[in-house]
Amino acid sequence: MSVLIASNEQQLPDFRVKREEASYWTISPLTPRAAQWVRANFGQFDSREDQIVKTNLIGANALIRKARSFGW
Repeated sequence: MSVLIASNEQQLPDFRVKREEASYWTISPLTPRAAQWVRANFGQFDSREDQIVKTNLIGANALIRKARSFGW
């Protein structure tokens, strides 16, 4: 299962939320703006590596809820 989250201002998705296993989810920023938001809200990432947040379903829901509260 994969979900794309886009802001209201644009048609292109900002995030991809993907179920990898039964209790393992990944959230990937797809735009520079989303990557900057993830970096500011969920820790430091190496700019040379993918900025993927690995979490469980509760964490994925929390990230989506927080992103939505910021207008994503």
